[in-house]
Amino acid sequence: MHGDQQQSDIDNDLASALYAADPASFLTHGCAIALLSLVYLARPDAGRLPLVCVLFYGIANCLAIGLWAWRRYRPFLCDARRWIGLHALRNVVLHTAPGFSIWFAFQNESFDLAAAHTVLLIALAALAYVSNGLNLLNLWSAVPTLLAPATALHLMQPVYGRFELGVVLAIFIFAVHLFALQYRELFRRIVEARVDQQRLAETVSRQKGAIEEASLAKTRFFAAASHDLRQPLHAIGLLAHALTDRSASEAERDETAQHIICNVEALNHLFNQVLDLARIESGVTQVIPQHFLLAELLARIDRQFRPAAAAKGLALRIAPTVCVAFTDPVLLERVIANLVSNAVRYTERGSIWIGVRNGANRERCFIEVRDSGIGIAPYEHELVFEEFYQVPQPHLVARQGHGLGLSTVRRLTRLLGEELTLRSDLDRGTTIRVPVRTGDASLVTVSLAAPLPVSAFIEGRRVLCVDDDPANLDALGTLLTRWGCIVRGCRDELAAVRAISDGFVPDVLLCDYQIGRHQTGVEALQVVREALRRRGHNEPACVMITGDMASPELAALAGAGLPVLHKPVTPTRLRRTLEVMLQPRSQENEAA
Repeated sequence: MHGDQQQSDIDNDLASALYAADPASFLTHGCAIALLSLVYLARPDAGRLPLVCVLFYGIANCLAIGLWAWRRYRPFLCDARRWIGLHALRNVVLHTAPGFSIWFAFQNESFDLAAAHTVLLIALAALAYVSNGLNLLNLWSAVPTLLAPATALHLMQPVYGRFELGVVLAIFIFAVHLFALQYRELFRRIVEARVDQQRLAETVSRQKGAIEEASLAKTRFFAAASHDLRQPLHAIGLLAHALTDRSASEAERDETAQHIICNVEALNHLFNQVLDLARIESGVTQVIPQHFLLAELLARIDRQFRPAAAAKGLALRIAPTVCVAFTDPVLLERVIANLVSNAVRYTERGSIWIGVRNGANRERCFIEVRDSGIGIAPYEHELVFEEFYQVPQPHLVARQGHGLGLSTVRRLTRLLGEELTLRSDLDRGTTIRVPVRTGDASLVTVSLAAPLPVSAFIEGRRVLCVDDDPANLDALGTLLTRWGCIVRGCRDELAAVRAISDGFVPDVLLCDYQIGRHQTGVEALQVVREALRRRGHNEPACVMITGDMASPELAALAGAGLPVLHKPVTPTRLRRTLEVMLQPRSQENEAA
């Protein structure tokens, strides 16, 4: 494709160069016509043939002028290759008459007249070389047409001097084509350099536009985020000051406290949404697919949103399904939760329906969330997926939500390798379909409906935790101990190596990414792995836990298959990650 575009650019420049040199040749050919008329038509014995030749020459020059004017005023009538071909045909017509007119000179016994006529043809050939040398077709249609008859006539004449002149003409034709070859190569390189420079300039311009657009989007993002963060903070500050009013009654104090709690929840919700977007954009959010029952995921959605729907008088209907999905249940649940949250928020009356539809093939099914809410105008179907964009609602005074839900939904869906579809119109509700890859019921090992039961894959496992924060170590130790794990906490990699020397061989290594000021969890992982390898132990299942979202090293670890969990890590996410990692090891041990 690049080569075709480059050749097209070369052809366009070549056609422009050929026609740009024509005006000078028109005047020269006009002088040649006048000179031939004076020499051959003024002779007493001149017949009709010289007159026909001169007339043909004049008509050909007029046609050449017409072709030049045609291209000048109608340049897009033909493509570049067609214009180049027409120019070559014009060369044949224009140079035929002067080329064959040398025969009139040979009818005269004067050697000087033939020599002078030959000089005229050489001058015309030189001009043709300058204006047509950039293209082989045009050069061959001009120079040989002019000089081939004269060369042949001189070589066939035994008279002294004419044969030698014929040899000189043949050498001249060869030299013209040799120099024209170098001329064309130089022209091609110049045009290629110009095309490459132009393409580079276009690329730089596009990149500059993308950078400016990204910068503008970033500015809009922070402006909107700043507004939505300041609102609850402002309210919390005023309400906290109101709590210090001793004249307020106990009921007024309780009401103020409840308002503070609501604003803190709103602030925490916005903070988590912004973190979700940052994690996805950084490219370190990992997909951990599992086989699970969609009915259990929808049951969790039902328990989460039925109270809010009932408070608004909405009917929340979830269709029963037996479909099994193979995807990341945590990320998929966040997608569906965001969609249902939007449906509850923007539906004032009617119902919300959630169900699973089978796809055209067995590899995909679709989770569909349908509401009877305010709907979205067709021109806003793409805008609603931008950060902080919200559908205008004139009848509502307060702003609802933060405009991050659908943006997060689209990014998470693409992270799962799918693309959602939206159907909506004003006052007709909204329907969003999320494709889900179907799974195998025989491979379902974990129930999403169970509140974190003790799993055979986790119970009794030895877990080595490396974190320089004592509070994090205590929290992890308490949680893992309740799950039936044997836990050993270490502040750095040296303590971890000492634990291994004391005989603690971990099945799982949980490591924080930031350990101290001059060390990362990657280095600690390498040290612990090497210590286990020297003692002949197998490598443990490793999980990195971090609050960093911008490190390229984390992206590389995630790309290599090492699970990277971002703080705040929920117990559900940690448990499912450990189950996915330990399940194959348990199966290998059973097989052994």
